[in-house]
Amino acid sequence: MPQPKPGDRFSFSFLDEEGVPSHRAVVERILSNREEGLSPEIDDYVADWLEALPLDSPPKSDAPVQSFTVMLGTNNKTYIQGRLVTLTFEQ
Repeated sequence: MPQPKPGDRFSFSFLDEEGVPSHRAVVERILSNREEGLSPEIDDYVADWLEALPLDSPPKSDAPVQSFTVMLGTNNKTYIQGRLVTLTFEQ
């Protein structure tokens, strides 16, 4: 996967949700392990962190849209809130 940058759009699907359409989001920031406040030992497991903003239509609510964090593992696996996801960046 090429290095993502702010403004890149992507879609993602949780691997434990079969038959659910994929979600869309845009990268807001790229954070290192140090910027996340983690020790150097985590470098063996986590490559980068993406802070992203969902692009899907929010449910009818007055609550503001909240960003979320994507963990890019050194093993080429990607997680959102501890759940394994597939991630596809738009061209």
